[in-house]
Amino acid sequence: MDIQKITLGFSIAGWCVFAGMLVSIPFRTKKLKSECGGLKMTLKSDFPLRSFLTFAVCALLLGVIPFRTFQPYISAIFILTALLGTGIASKQVVNSGINGIYEKMIISDTTALKFDDILSLPTLSYENQEETTGVDFRLLEVLQKNGSKITLVFPDEQVRTKALDVILEQCPRLKAE
Repeated sequence: MDIQKITLGFSIAGWCVFAGMLVSIPFRTKKLKSECGGLKMTLKSDFPLRSFLTFAVCALLLGVIPFRTFQPYISAIFILTALLGTGIASKQVVNSGINGIYEKMIISDTTALKFDDILSLPTLSYENQEETTGVDFRLLEVLQKNGSKITLVFPDEQVRTKALDVILEQCPRLKAE
């Protein structure tokens, strides 16, 4: 098989997946919104300008492939990089319009955490102890049941405190002992 045909096939497949990710954004937003429950607190969201710039760079990466002679594995790396960037950026666009704390989950930038998947909030157990120093009270660590740790970043302490109150109201089992 000819290398140019393989590269063209990779390129067409990459464009199809890229377009599919972009087209799916409103549907994924609607699905996520239906899973959240009622809004309890809105979290500030930046306009996802970075995401739109990422889409442009990813399209550029995909667009370069047919006009250059790369080995098929290099073309595949370009395509996979573009699709990875598109996936991350599309997730941010999906979440940016509905950032907040809901009855069933927390949505912040690229993170959507269901309360049922949260094991604990480890920050609460040590942040107010006398021997603990250097705690950034804009951050909240979340330990998931699968073992991964996510750090939520809030603009200031007041927003974090208010958000923490809402989180603990929605999921009282997370209170520090």
